Amino acid sequence: MPRLLPIALLAPALAMLLWLALGRVEPRADFVVAGDQVRTIDPHRASFADELAIAGALFEGLTRLNERTFLPEPGAAERWETCEDGRRYVFHLRPEARWSNGEPLLAEHFVRAWEYVLDPACEAQYAAALFVIDGAEAYYRAAGGVERPPAETLGVRAIDARTLELRLAAPCPYLLEILSFPIFAPVYPPLLERFVYRDGRVLRGTRHLWLRPEHIVGNGAFRLVKWDFKERFLLARNEHYWDRDVCDVETIEFYLAPSGNAAQIAYETGRVDMLRGLDAEVALELRRQQETGRRRDFRLGDRFATFFLRVNCRRPPLDDADLRRALALAIDKDELCRHVMGLGEQPADHYVPWHLLAGGAAAPPAGLGMGLSRAARLTEARRLLSRSRLGATGGGRPLELAYAPEPAAFRRVCEAVAEMWRRDLGLRVELRALEPRVLSERIRRLDYDVVRSNWFGDYSDPMTFLDMFTSHGAQNRTGWADAEYDALIAAAAREPVAARRIELLQAAERRLCLEELPIIPLFFMRGNALLNPRFELADSQRGVPQFHRVRRAAAR
Repeated sequence: MPRLLPIALLAPALAMLLWLALGRVEPRADFVVAGDQVRTIDPHRASFADELAIAGALFEGLTRLNERTFLPEPGAAERWETCEDGRRYVFHLRPEARWSNGEPLLAEHFVRAWEYVLDPACEAQYAAALFVIDGAEAYYRAAGGVERPPAETLGVRAIDARTLELRLAAPCPYLLEILSFPIFAPVYPPLLERFVYRDGRVLRGTRHLWLRPEHIVGNGAFRLVKWDFKERFLLARNEHYWDRDVCDVETIEFYLAPSGNAAQIAYETGRVDMLRGLDAEVALELRRQQETGRRRDFRLGDRFATFFLRVNCRRPPLDDADLRRALALAIDKDELCRHVMGLGEQPADHYVPWHLLAGGAAAPPAGLGMGLSRAARLTEARRLLSRSRLGATGGGRPLELAYAPEPAAFRRVCEAVAEMWRRDLGLRVELRALEPRVLSERIRRLDYDVVRSNWFGDYSDPMTFLDMFTSHGAQNRTGWADAEYDALIAAAAREPVAARRIELLQAAERRLCLEELPIIPLFFMRGNALLNPRFELADSQRGVPQFHRVRRAAAR
């Protein structure tokens, strides 16, 4: 059981330790958030939730998400028109849109930024998000060659200083949503010229320098004031931002806690105002305290996210789909949700959280083992195992299940899964805890057997989950390549009829989760947080809160 009481008893000593560690006496920021994984604040290379949150405060795309509904609304663009069957958009920038140095924001700045993202040397993990633009994928492939492709081949151009034309490869129902994503943010061209490019090539040694507080220029609601490496980011209101009412705090600090325990201590001692992602055992105790009226700062809600296992489909014996299906069927997902997590998570036999899509887009497709009893699932799992190459040869090396040591609840999920495979399939399974950076690198190199993963949808459409597992998907990282799946995703991307498009996406998901199993979905995630009652901030199912839109509770 979690022990919250000692935090209060240790508060004076802990506060002193924090003060000594920080080594400063400057005023506390108006709003302080505890975070952890921040490798970059580059809007075009960010991928972790905290990175995206900071980038979203410093930069703004053509659209932004409403703070309550999280639906797209005008951002840097005050309005737009669409024509030609949804394949052409014209965006009109706000006359008052400016950079944090006071210079005007121009349409050309978006063009330049997107050309940079589509340069493979940028190493933008979400570069494929721009492939909705006509010619973008071909531009990306060509940009890795000896010479940069002509800019005219890319379906975006500045008509004039404040008008941007965007041509799409096919109608995109979620375009306005993804345009709010940081990877679509503009960039201040002088910074690219000074730190990122020389003779048309990316300077890997200096490209990060444009993000330093003394250099960075953004167009978001906040600007970067201070960056203490591995410790904190301090942001202040951007006096040139067009919407002065977006927020009523002047400064925000992102405190990078060294561990989950340190983050919780920081919250309980008043060092921070918001803490997300508490361990399940701690969250269960906090929920009990909330239900009995002892706390009013705990929040719990659904996330547009799936917890799953990645399987290395290039490494024997896991290159056998029968073995992958056997592993999936042997996992008691109800047990994981009820007794390991316990916060209302839903078991997942398919990958897309269809129940959270706007308007309930469609019923989920059939998943592996759906409708079968636990006993029937195990019977089928053992049959598939015996039919697999591993079952036929009997023995072989142990399977390795890798994970990051935190959050502890996710570690316990991996331990439970390993025990199910040992007990119910008779397999030898080794658990391997790796630091997040080491784990990420091994996943990138396909140096693993099975690894725990999770994915948060970036926009309200099944494609945000499914296109990542195409053969060339940057986030695939399973070694799985399937021409049938690729064709279904490509057809869905071109399909203008909404109902037919959903059918194609569901067929792709059946291929992914019923037949091939390069991933094993386990459950649909929930999120939790502690928020100082003096503040209000809308909950986000996407897992990336808009901290730059926080308000004092007394102000409403």
